[in-house]
Amino acid sequence: MNDPHEHELHDELAREMAGFEAARVTHPIKLEPATVGSVLAIYDGTDQDATVRALAAAAAARTGAGLTECTIDTADAADAILEAGRAHDLWFVPCPYRLDYTAIGAASLSPTLDLVLTRTPRPICLVRGPVDDPELCIQRPMVAVDVARHRKVDATALALALARGGGWLALLSIVDPSAEIHRAELVGRYLDPSDLSPESLGGLATARTGGLLAALQRGADAWDVAPRLIAQVGSLADEILRANTERGYLLVAGLDRDPKHASAQLARSLVLGSSLPVLLVPN
Repeated sequence: MNDPHEHELHDELAREMAGFEAARVTHPIKLEPATVGSVLAIYDGTDQDATVRALAAAAAARTGAGLTECTIDTADAADAILEAGRAHDLWFVPCPYRLDYTAIGAASLSPTLDLVLTRTPRPICLVRGPVDDPELCIQRPMVAVDVARHRKVDATALALALARGGGWLALLSIVDPSAEIHRAELVGRYLDPSDLSPESLGGLATARTGGLLAALQRGADAWDVAPRLIAQVGSLADEILRANTERGYLLVAGLDRDPKHASAQLARSLVLGSSLPVLLVPN
């Protein structure tokens, strides 16, 4: 690295990264487990009902919530789900699971779920394929903080409600070097990832979780939860799915209810690409 301008860029980046870390420490995040008073399990009469029931029961047991079960088989299924869920804090809903989703280029979860996701006021867990150990899955949530950036505290608080009392809570942060990086969290400008070293990209992925991880570590003993940090560099959706498939966690991500929003499309692609349940927290 002989170019003096390159030296200046990396020196500036180092200073800004240090400032980013300092800002996270100066403005600590307030984090408490979300209150979950009632869990709703929606059945549709398919072979997914058993998995929905097991996951919803595990979530209710871990949060101390009541469990309500409801079978939806009407023509107006979306309206029926929304009406049934009105009084409940967390929903578990079957999502059609076909191994050929990617092969056929499907972009829709189902007409019913596409509509529900644009209107849901509550966190909704979309249940995909069978889960080997539903209780273990529920008590080991993984929050994709890059997807849930605008909702990452709420998403983490809900994950914490599921993990506390002996579970793990993983924070997953990924920097995609193929995408322009907007450092609005601190400096409000764009960087070309090709200017950054792998070490710098990894440092940025770690820094993005700084406040949340610090809050989790402060309360870990009181909540009896084991925080985990997973910081990676790569294609956002691919790395999230790979990390979740390898670990078998409950994936937790943000949900923008505008279906045209990039984060809504990314959340949908995570659901389509996952055989494991995906818990979406709406804005």
